[in-house]
Amino acid sequence: MKSINFWYTADTHFGIDSNNIITREMRPFSNTTEMTNEIVKIWNKQISNDDIIYVIGDFCNYNAQEKDWTGGLAVSGLINAHIILITGNSEERIIAEQFDGDFDKFRDYLVNNSTLNFDDVKRNDYVQVGAGIGAERFFLTHKPVDHDKRCPTLFGHVHRAGGLWRPYGLNIGVDLNHFRLYSDHDILELMEQKTKWWDEDPDNNCF
Repeated sequence: MKSINFWYTADTHFGIDSNNIITREMRPFSNTTEMTNEIVKIWNKQISNDDIIYVIGDFCNYNAQEKDWTGGLAVSGLINAHIILITGNSEERIIAEQFDGDFDKFRDYLVNNSTLNFDDVKRNDYVQVGAGIGAERFFLTHKPVDHDKRCPTLFGHVHRAGGLWRPYGLNIGVDLNHFRLYSDHDILELMEQKTKWWDEDPDNNCF
């Protein structure tokens, strides 16, 4: 039987009018169509159909000027794996403005829509990364300010400005990984480096 692999990412900001994210984060794409196509191609090379991707917020884009949330969510249908979405601030704005603040209504829309590819939608979650002796429990939440003090946190939201790590966890946004997904192995390897080296570096500027 083929094993299921787990993957992690955040802050794709899909949407045909999501032009600001390309400029602000200096993404190497000429337009949103190119960005979407390239990210989908990268992911589909990494994943298999039975795999699960945790997208930790801002899968789509939604703000005062950029409103193509339906087009952003539709990108999920191009991805050849199961997706579990942890809501980010873009999704929370959609819930507030398009679903009358009703999280369950938003979740039902994503999970029960045959054109989309979301297995579940949550505001946060706990997962075990890896198996056996080296496994570690992580908290998943979009904003790093909401991290869990009891275990390391995987977060997004801050893009490049937040750096790859903080004492409480890892920033797994696409802008810090060449738009690739992080695997279980990647997460555990980064945590090992963090614990052995980065947390002990007297010259770091993360505190």
